[in-house]
Amino acid sequence: MRYLIPLLFSVLAIIHILPALSGVSVDRVADLYGVPAEDKTLMTLLQHRAVLFGLVAGACIYAANRPSARWPVLWGAIISMSSFIFIAMPRGQLSGPLAKIAYVDGFGLIIAAILVVLLMRT
Repeated sequence: MRYLIPLLFSVLAIIHILPALSGVSVDRVADLYGVPAEDKTLMTLLQHRAVLFGLVAGACIYAANRPSARWPVLWGAIISMSSFIFIAMPRGQLSGPLAKIAYVDGFGLIIAAILVVLLMRT
């Protein structure tokens, strides 16, 4: 368990760092979300979203090494992943270009649930 909790936080970091890295390129953001790169307003918002993902990823890395930060960071990651699903679901956007994001967030929520159980046991 000593290594499992940091490993699972690292997995959550990876889940969040991948879309964060896409934020450095408008074309990569457009490909990831299936939106036109020409829409500058939308690109600004999506690149800002990428920065926020970077913050969540950094917090997960920090929590992997700092037990005192684990609960608040875990809640932040859970909110990050579940909010996308709860916003996209009623709009019928869990398919097409956003399906991959929904699947990855779903996988991340499973990791988060495992972390909840492990943290409650420690």
